[in-house]
Amino acid sequence: MICRATSSFGRLNAFQRVMLQWSELHPYNAAHSYRLSGPANLPALREAIRQAFEHNALGVAEIDPDGGWYRYEAADGPEATEVELLGGSGLPENRLAAHLTRELNRPFARPRCQPFRFGVVDAGPHSHYVSLTYDHWTADSVGARLLMRHVLGRYLKLEIPENETAMDLYPGTYREMFRDRLRGARLALPALRSLWTWLDNRSVRRVAYASVGQMDIGYAAQAVQAGTVEKVRRFARANEASVNDVFLAILTRAMANFLPRRSSKGGEAPLALGNIVDTRGDAGEDLSESLGTFLGYFVVRVAGDRSIGLAELTRQIAAATRIEKQQRRYLDSAVGFGISGAVWPHLRRNSRVHFARRAQPLTAGVSNVYLRGTWIDQYGAGRILDVRRAVSNGPTLPIVISPTTLGENMNVAVTYRLTGFSQAKIEGIVQSFVEQLETLDDRGGGRTPGRAFFPGVPLSEQPLDDAGVAA
Repeated sequence: MICRATSSFGRLNAFQRVMLQWSELHPYNAAHSYRLSGPANLPALREAIRQAFEHNALGVAEIDPDGGWYRYEAADGPEATEVELLGGSGLPENRLAAHLTRELNRPFARPRCQPFRFGVVDAGPHSHYVSLTYDHWTADSVGARLLMRHVLGRYLKLEIPENETAMDLYPGTYREMFRDRLRGARLALPALRSLWTWLDNRSVRRVAYASVGQMDIGYAAQAVQAGTVEKVRRFARANEASVNDVFLAILTRAMANFLPRRSSKGGEAPLALGNIVDTRGDAGEDLSESLGTFLGYFVVRVAGDRSIGLAELTRQIAAATRIEKQQRRYLDSAVGFGISGAVWPHLRRNSRVHFARRAQPLTAGVSNVYLRGTWIDQYGAGRILDVRRAVSNGPTLPIVISPTTLGENMNVAVTYRLTGFSQAKIEGIVQSFVEQLETLDDRGGGRTPGRAFFPGVPLSEQPLDDAGVAA
């Protein structure tokens, strides 16, 4: 049991507490994998991890049983082991995908554990992958990259000035960081909006699960062809949208054919797409060196009407997301997390599965990360060749698309509930998403690719500033 009187303890914010609750049903993990030039050097990596953890006073994390407090205790760095290479002619990318799939479904011990795991996948004499899996309450995507800045900076001997500053392990809670939004009477409006969002989203198209209680996650990733990044930027500008809006529009079209239709108020039910948002820039204090988790989300309801062209759909989504961003409505999610977290302990386990699914019914989600101008782009050029992410689904999201852009290279990863998608179905969704990205018309229209967006529908009947989003 943790003694709360000790000043070195930090308090978990609302999202972190919900993450811990969700992980009672299935591990709520996330992972990053960095493809590095040159052969792997495990002794050097282990020493870099040891130095980084010692410098930042990281080690074993202990969590108060009620989920309110946590602390780190100095300890040797987490184990870094080489992932067993699969036999035959298997590609390194396939071995990496198998490793990340296992890591997403492998729990961390509670209430005391090392909430970080490292692994290495050899990709031959010219490159290798170093992956970090983290218990998601510990860090968001930004926090995980901060930790890897310290580890890879030492491993690759990069001269990164920021590595001289130790990370802040105990940042304030949402209420402390967003005082202008989440204090006293100001909570009333976000609470009402959260309730309305919950009521409004009950009639959306959802993925049908073969087993609601089975939450194992699958993972896959695909690189996008060269030249796509600039093409997507031009398409977004032509439609007065963000790149993330384009991703949402493409995901809507990719998902629409794979979902059962059901009537809602006399018409076809809409899709509900969740967007994870990095809220650090909205905080009242500087969180640039904080390891914690500072995320929010908002939901975009989109009609799955195939008669709407991609350009028009992008403009419609941009109009909706613009309001969410301008009014910072994604911060309302902290109130929703607080309400959900308060209800959770009073439910039985079976009830928790259904409560989590119904409290925020979602069709799919997008987690978009753009790495231009970061330490990876500035100091790792030529050494860090690619970054891939595997994000958490939790009990609310059946599928998450995670585009990651480093320089002019982009890859699209997907994590999905195995009971919701067959292998053929998930391959079709990813293929549709990537094909639409690669065949965008730079002038702002949607060009029809060689294969149909919606299999089974004749081609004659088919229409033809980046968001700060992270997870």
